[in-house]
Amino acid sequence: MMTSSQFAGIRFFRNTLVLATSFALLSVMTLSGLASAITPSTTAVTSITVDTGPSSVAVSPDGSSVWVTNFNSDTVSRINTATNAVTSITVDTGPSSVAVSPDGSSVWVANFNSDTVSRINTATNTVTSITVGNGPSSVAVSPDGLSIWVAVRNQNGVAVVSRINTTTEAVTSITVGFYPSSVVVSPDGSSVWVTNLINVSRIDTTTDAVTVITVGTYPFIVAVSPDGSSVWVTNYQSGTVSRIDTATNVVTSITVGSSPYGVVVSPDGSSVWVTNQISGTISRIDTATNAVTSIAVGASPWDVVVSPDGSSVWVTNQGSGTVSRIDTATNAVTSIAVGASPSGVVVSPDGSSVWVTNQGSGTVSRITFPPQPPANVTATPGNAQATISWTAPTNTGGSPITGYTATASVGGQSCTTTTATSCTISGLTNGTTYYVSVTATNAVGVSDPSVVAVTPTSDPVAPAFTG
Repeated sequence: MMTSSQFAGIRFFRNTLVLATSFALLSVMTLSGLASAITPSTTAVTSITVDTGPSSVAVSPDGSSVWVTNFNSDTVSRINTATNAVTSITVDTGPSSVAVSPDGSSVWVANFNSDTVSRINTATNTVTSITVGNGPSSVAVSPDGLSIWVAVRNQNGVAVVSRINTTTEAVTSITVGFYPSSVVVSPDGSSVWVTNLINVSRIDTTTDAVTVITVGTYPFIVAVSPDGSSVWVTNYQSGTVSRIDTATNVVTSITVGSSPYGVVVSPDGSSVWVTNQISGTISRIDTATNAVTSIAVGASPWDVVVSPDGSSVWVTNQGSGTVSRIDTATNAVTSIAVGASPSGVVVSPDGSSVWVTNQGSGTVSRITFPPQPPANVTATPGNAQATISWTAPTNTGGSPITGYTATASVGGQSCTTTTATSCTISGLTNGTTYYVSVTATNAVGVSDPSVVAVTPTSDPVAPAFTG
């Protein structure tokens, strides 16, 4: 488990179509479902050794690298997602929070014990140190990448948020409430939201004016809806979540489980997910009605993130060494064993991998899946055969595709390829309709099938000419 200073200082970042076509002498119907979401009934977990005390984790916008703060080693681990190779980068003491710029050119790290923020140039891994104030705990980047916002516990006796100009690295201090812990920027960049020990500060980014908003007891983590219309705050001691209307600053209190901590909003804004540490549950809040559904997960759930397509929610359970995967369509929970004391979690931008920091084991767990089904499947009928074509899935499940298989439903005739995206099934009966399933395979397993219907037909007879 985390020490009290780490607990206060660390901010974890978080994120059947039927086509019918008929032509003369052929009949083809694609039945493949919309396959934008992976259903990870099978998962593989790879353990990657980093330094000691891994906590906060972020992924680059292009998904090529994962960045992990190692609180006890005073380093940041950079993981190459193509190879899982790790580069250790020395920063200042007590790195606790990490964020990546929108263009991926820089990584920003709040160093809780050294009163600094480290700027890492991702092209060279060189580090620049910027002094901000005592106990920087949380860092966020504006959507345009021009400003870095840092929650600072104490600067000359005053709790502030430091604003760093990314062009000049000049620091502006803005006074907020006592002991700020979490900071987030609105999607349009117009406001910054900060949780303090007893309230929330809203900062106008144009004027730096601060509005104080009263919420529940011990507000901890804050999240903003994708459209910016609402802000959600977990109140650790009062067992509530505060919903703030950003147009009016009006607050609605919603009762959840005991000791709510992590919070995230789904990509479509329809649901909010909250980890309740003492209850061992996650609360799902319907944003249309504020109705709450309680879902049991592991012991001491910590961080929470939603997949980019909204199909799954991932929760780290510090007390049970597991990650819970929640199917958002059914609320069904799958438990996946990872390392000791998992804390931070992030999903790659394409949804192909989930990354988990394990504080107790000095590792990062990479969770991968079978690939998505092949897309755009078509079938061209021939004489006692059919040529099946498809496009490779955009999401490989975090592991390279090793082959494809097309199988006819009547008789089991099939064809396979390694990398090619078409093959021909022979031995079919003309006039019989076959349903051909096409699957992709990687090291983890086999995808769900995409299905196409085809009716082989004999070659047409050429017309006779007389003269």
